[in-house]
Amino acid sequence: MRADRSTKFKYDNGLLVFPSGSLAWRFSQEKFMRGTSSWLSEGKIRAGFGTAGNNRIGDLLYLQLYGVNGEYALNHTILPGFAPSALANENLKWEKTVSQNIGLDLSFFKSRIQFTADVYKNKGNDLLLQVAIPPTSGYTSQLQNVGSTSNKGVELQLNGNVVQNRNFSWSSNFNISFNRNRVE
Repeated sequence: MRADRSTKFKYDNGLLVFPSGSLAWRFSQEKFMRGTSSWLSEGKIRAGFGTAGNNRIGDLLYLQLYGVNGEYALNHTILPGFAPSALANENLKWEKTVSQNIGLDLSFFKSRIQFTADVYKNKGNDLLLQVAIPPTSGYTSQLQNVGSTSNKGVELQLNGNVVQNRNFSWSSNFNISFNRNRVE
């Protein structure tokens, strides 16, 4: 468990808790697997879950900031003109991504062949994006928490020690993945 506070957001929205965890079961060490030790070196099932956050935006965007946006003449003197530099949004908060995965690790014949499979799903919420707003507001865009993304897929990997002796070794690796990204 982790908690971070960011000054990029209003105090009420600045704290985010990041839970995470993983579990694994090495089933190859169970009693019912004892007769397979000649061909199965190791077998493990694992699952993981975690949350991550993004606060990579400019400073103080939740406050109305003013800047020098021009010069004006008054009584034969040039004076700076102050105006809001951007439209503030006090509702800004952390962008969050929740990641989940399930995996299987197998190794055979004294670990000469290894196979790994992973299935994963990531979901991003409250994305920090510039959103077009009506120009009658005096601005063309505002930073807001909008939209979400998803990323899911499968990764497979096969490793093999084809030849392994004192004078020569040869290993081969193969991996393939299938991935689907969506803006939702």
